[in-house]
Amino acid sequence: MSETSKRIVIVGASAAGLRCACRVKRLQPGWSVVVVEAREVFSYGACGMPYVLSGDIEELGVLRKTPYGTDRDAGYFASVKGVEVVAPWRAVAIDTESRTLTITNTGDERVLEWDELVLATGATPRTLPGQPVHERVRAFHVWDDVKPLKIGLMRGEIGEVAVVGAGLVGCEVAEAFSSLWGADVTLIEAAPTPLPEILDPELGRVVAKHLESRDVKVLTGCPVERFEPDDEGVTVHAGGNEIRVDVAVVAVGVRPKVDLARTAGVSLGPTGAIRVDEKLGTSVPHIWAAGDCAEVHHVVTGGPAYTPLGSLANRQGRIVGTLIAGGEGSFGPIAGAAAVKVFDLNVASVGCTEYRLGADGQGVRSVWISAEDRAHYWPESKLVLLGMVYDPASRRVLGVQGVGEGGEVAKRIDVAAQLILRHATIEDFIELEHAYAPPYAPALDPLTVLACAAQNELDGIEAESPLTDLSRATVLDVRIDEERKERPVEAGTVVSIEIGELRDRADEIPGGPLIVVCAHGTRSAEAVRYLASRGIQARYLGGGMSWRVRAK
Repeated sequence: MSETSKRIVIVGASAAGLRCACRVKRLQPGWSVVVVEAREVFSYGACGMPYVLSGDIEELGVLRKTPYGTDRDAGYFASVKGVEVVAPWRAVAIDTESRTLTITNTGDERVLEWDELVLATGATPRTLPGQPVHERVRAFHVWDDVKPLKIGLMRGEIGEVAVVGAGLVGCEVAEAFSSLWGADVTLIEAAPTPLPEILDPELGRVVAKHLESRDVKVLTGCPVERFEPDDEGVTVHAGGNEIRVDVAVVAVGVRPKVDLARTAGVSLGPTGAIRVDEKLGTSVPHIWAAGDCAEVHHVVTGGPAYTPLGSLANRQGRIVGTLIAGGEGSFGPIAGAAAVKVFDLNVASVGCTEYRLGADGQGVRSVWISAEDRAHYWPESKLVLLGMVYDPASRRVLGVQGVGEGGEVAKRIDVAAQLILRHATIEDFIELEHAYAPPYAPALDPLTVLACAAQNELDGIEAESPLTDLSRATVLDVRIDEERKERPVEAGTVVSIEIGELRDRADEIPGGPLIVVCAHGTRSAEAVRYLASRGIQARYLGGGMSWRVRAK
């Protein structure tokens, strides 16, 4: 068949599938490009759905519009992009020998011939063992999940909600129910702290406390045992608790949709997603995979990962489209950058957590700082809390996590992502150049300060976790009086000597071991270095009291 008459069939009309379709048609306008989609409504910003529920976005339909207000329906893709979208039709069988795809719609059947087939089948919500199919137990994953919940809230039929799973979606949905509608929300998480996939407990606890300050009841370390729904509501049994609510929303992640691929003989990877090479080709020639159904390669672990993110799906779709159309490209390792808004708190992370890497047996370490996102004297400066995970042997940075009320957290994680993708070391972070002016950044970027803390730790100036138990510790508090009064430290023994008086009052310093505290960790780290010169064993409280009061 000539290059001018290739037939491209794509299964799935979400980010990866449609991005691929439009890219192929743009590069090869004479080719036939057909996208098969099982749902009537497609091509919408699913990541915006929690904000429709919260009222930040007024109408659900906005998520389906272009920036200039046109609905992205089948007519739009046909007239503007030259792409045929067949919906709602379900792909049910692939014949790799004849290169055909069988699709069905309420008893009707069609067979589509293809020269290249792209699987962009996406993901489906995970369910808990024994989870019932009932209107009182709902998912929050697609367009159709939003309307019944919003109607129930508007009518006053939903006043008490259990959100199961404190991941990205769970935290967003918990805020949505609480902030606009004033619903009583219980957030239930099996892990010790919220957002366990992207945050270690030091920052996860900060998120939990922030949720609680916004009247969300947070139950962590609390796996769900069963649901008991009825006509009036549902009782959630979790960790010995019985939570009676009007509706339970289960948001425990997603799993890749791979049934179509599996039955066609397409190989799956260890994550359960479709295994692909760097060109996003599958084990079957002329079949490609992209988006939430495909496995990726993680730059930190060096192995396969399942990271269903819209940003990655869009990139993959474009690359597959380019390759099919005869161009060059590849999809390299990912670092897994992610962000989420939790009420007034901005949360972002990239790379791996210490918990995950430690579970893999890697001897990693962490360091923590709190710092202003702009010059400390700038009236609108906000505090950011940052954690870094690193390999002490290679000095390579393996993960960075951040939380703060300012909008600069995601910016720092974006920068960290580019460095981690390039196997950056602590020294590479220290040498980071940034655009400096007091309204935009401090003279030393917080990422640089974080890396300096890691370098200091390798030099023997070691930090204790912000969550460390101080009840039996001897604490040296080097803050000024005003700071101590504002945020007193509770410990077994507290000795207060301001940083500027340490040398003059050296005879008052107890023998070690000591834990030194200050506001952000900077002065206390300096004090530890001085104490080391005097032979006194000491560590400092990572992130300082600014972090601790937000986590304890």
